[in-house]
Amino acid sequence: MKNFLYELKLSYHRTSKKPVHGAIKTSRDCFEILNRVFDHDLIEAREEFVILYLNRSNQVIGYYKAFQGGVASVVCDPKMILSMALKTLASSIVLAHNHPSGKLAPSDQDIRLTERVKQACRYVDVELLDHLILTARNGYFSFADDGKL
Repeated sequence: MKNFLYELKLSYHRTSKKPVHGAIKTSRDCFEILNRVFDHDLIEAREEFVILYLNRSNQVIGYYKAFQGGVASVVCDPKMILSMALKTLASSIVLAHNHPSGKLAPSDQDIRLTERVKQACRYVDVELLDHLILTARNGYFSFADDGKL
């Protein structure tokens, strides 16, 4: 009997030659990019979780609309978040999700998830730069700006 291992392949296709945005320096830079990524027709209807992947120069390599949830929550898997970071050779990531309620304050669940992803990032040499919570009318909340990273 032979043991078979399946080869996994990743293909990377740049859709544009110019960067989406210059180097990310602030949470506001992240918000401006994410504000174009989130579906504004649904931002008050359901939670969505998006990750920005950045290179060593803090330029966005791409984004991944990773998870969709309901009105009050979204389930996120750190393995999925980091697997895409490793596949794209990202040096850092920014987490983001929306609160349909319009409340900017992070929930206990948001805080726990951020800590889990931060811990996992350390093991694979990927830096978690920020976690943003977006709302339709109240702007955004930044974990980094608030000292929660």
